[in-house]
Amino acid sequence: MLRLLNKDRRAYGLKPLFMQNDLRKVARAHSKDMARKDYFEHENLIGQNHADRLQEANVSETVSGENLAKIGGYAHPVHRAETGLMNSPGHRANILNESYNCVGVGLHISKKRVHYFTQNFAKKTLIFSKNPPDSVKLRRGLRLKCKPVGRVNLGIYRVLDQTGVIKEKGFPIKDETRINIDFNSAGKYKIQIFTGKKGREELYLSNEIHIKVKRGLF
Repeated sequence: MLRLLNKDRRAYGLKPLFMQNDLRKVARAHSKDMARKDYFEHENLIGQNHADRLQEANVSETVSGENLAKIGGYAHPVHRAETGLMNSPGHRANILNESYNCVGVGLHISKKRVHYFTQNFAKKTLIFSKNPPDSVKLRRGLRLKCKPVGRVNLGIYRVLDQTGVIKEKGFPIKDETRINIDFNSAGKYKIQIFTGKKGREELYLSNEIHIKVKRGLF
């Protein structure tokens, strides 16, 4: 499906999307859930939309979208699914969205041989070596390792608690970038990462991380 999707983008002069494994895992899980529980919706049976599922999987990108397709009883289901999505204005808009640069595609086939497809799109300016964790120890803090996508070379991170912004710091973005964030106390925090280019006034909110900081050594 990635080949067909990028063929459609190239036909409109758009850059191809690259497959991203963290998005693919979320897409596969949703396709599997729909196939096994016999529903076909962006919102799952416990009320989560695609953004909720991405956050639950620690995918921190702030710009994202989702397409779904359900095909049964036809030959060439992958081609039929992509054609159907391109013929639907809302789904077509996701496929041809210039902001997106990556995608994860998930497919699961039900016992009735119905094909459930999920496409999860995102705009990534940073690729983390590992997705950010749910929690960290106070003594260690949050340690992130990432590399840039495209020409971004400047970043700023903000740390927020329930009162608002408590820390803000800029950092250069290189081929291998490490972001080390320390905390003064245990609790729940939100980390916002802004990225952009030096000399530009505006930076883009590219990542948002929700994390719990715990006391203790282990």
